[in-house]
Amino acid sequence: MIKFCHRRYCRCLKNQRSDIKREEKLMKKKLLTVALVIAMVFAMAACGSSGDGDAEKTYNLKFSLAVSENNFQAESWRAWAKAVEEATDGRVKCTFYYDDTLIDANAEYQQLVGGVADIADVHRYANDGFVISENWKSITSGVPEDAVVDFSYKLFEEFPEIADEYKDVHILAQGFNGGTMYQLLTVNKEVKTPADMKGLTIWCEADWNGFVKNCGATPVNTPFSEVYSSLQKNMYDGMLIPTETLESCNFAEVCNYCVKLNLCYTSGAGHLMNLDTWNSLPEDIQKIIDSDEIRKVVEDANVNGFKASEEGAMEWAEKEYGTKEVVLTDDQRAAFIELVQAANLEKAKELDKKGLPGTKIVEALAKWSEEWEASKK
Repeated sequence: MIKFCHRRYCRCLKNQRSDIKREEKLMKKKLLTVALVIAMVFAMAACGSSGDGDAEKTYNLKFSLAVSENNFQAESWRAWAKAVEEATDGRVKCTFYYDDTLIDANAEYQQLVGGVADIADVHRYANDGFVISENWKSITSGVPEDAVVDFSYKLFEEFPEIADEYKDVHILAQGFNGGTMYQLLTVNKEVKTPADMKGLTIWCEADWNGFVKNCGATPVNTPFSEVYSSLQKNMYDGMLIPTETLESCNFAEVCNYCVKLNLCYTSGAGHLMNLDTWNSLPEDIQKIIDSDEIRKVVEDANVNGFKASEEGAMEWAEKEYGTKEVVLTDDQRAAFIELVQAANLEKAKELDKKGLPGTKIVEALAKWSEEWEASKK
């Protein structure tokens, strides 16, 4: 009996020990589950904290400009920066550096890509991979003045070879030279037709050499610093340049006529953001910067700013020096445009030989221009 009870006791004790072990295992599982839950909560909290941090983080971007502080393009980009700051609730701000004081004027693109500046207006050179863009003025000139931005976007959409040249940077807007128009300033001769230019010596940028030759004149591309004195000494008969230089460069003192050729080229891309800077920005900020509303701020400001500077300079030149504004008829201007497009096609052939769509670009622009002008009638 005693023996029986002992055995029963042993069995009970053994069962109790088994129950305790099971409970211990269950307890360990519960503790492990609780630990995992706590870890997940902390992880989620950490993620939430990181997101909140990004939402509150500010970005001060270094913006380099080649132009001076009072230039209309500088004013346009300050308006853009203000719009971005407001749209991002102050999370993005820009510090401006003018007159190429932040980056080297001779290495703008390389230094932008290298991170010296976050944003910069850079001239695009063929040795940096910008073969089409290096010839931009020579193949896109002669378009309607109110289509320069629209056509620039169309070119990027229709010809991927253009966009590919900008693969290592981010384009902020199609507003590098939005609205820029070239006129013919002459010292003594009033020009109304291409025939009137025959035999003249005209200073111009190399981009316009073909056009000037087509008009029967001789193009010269000497350093800009020598132009004023050469006009003053009657070494040159005139120059191809925007009207605003009548005042800004005081060319009204040596040029008696401003012939309104109104030669425009598509605005193009030139204000670019460093790609690492762009990729570091949160998606919501990228969407704001890339929005049509923000792009339009600077694109419209550039076009309107240029027009205002042109009109103001012409009024000033007329008042101060009696410079005469020569307004062409539609037929007279069409004769000049025809010669511009012929020059564009010649330059385009050089791009064709490199496997690039030079002629296709020129032909597309001519077609779009014709349709644009027809829609305005």
